[in-house]
This record gives sequence, structure tokens and C-alpha cells, in this order.
Amino acid sequence: MPGQPGEDEIHLPSPTLAPATVGLGVTVLTFGILYGIALVVIGAGLMVVGIAVWLINDAREFLKAGEHGHGGHGGH
Repeated sequence: MPGQPGEDEIHLPSPTLAPATVGLGVTVLTFGILYGIALVVIGAGLMVVGIAVWLINDAREFLKAGEHGHGGHGGH
């Protein structure tokens, strides 16, 4: 039953701009294919930075969940 004491709470990831950065990078990269190599380089850079930030944030959340006794595996 919901609301019972001791029930595991649902973990939601922290809000981040990383997915939007990846999307912007892909968009700029795509325009770069049409309009010039400079946009390809800028778009690829944005995409790589967005993916790196996203993975780092995810790793921090995983470690933080492990510190709180959740194991980071969703109870498995």
C-alpha cells in the first residue's frame, strides 16, 4: 500500500541541461554538414561536452544512491 512506513521512495534524477546540450550539439552538427566544417566542429564539441556532463552527473547520482544504502541498483 502506498504511504506505508519504510516503503522505498522513487528516485528521480536531478534536473540537468545535459540532454538539451546534446540535442543542440546534434542540431548544430547537422547544420554544419550543410553549411560548413566550422559548425560541424562546434556541434561535435557541444555534443561531446553534453554527453560527458550527463555521464558524470549520472555517475555522481549512482554513487550518492549507494551511500544512502540503496545500492544504486533499484533494489535488485
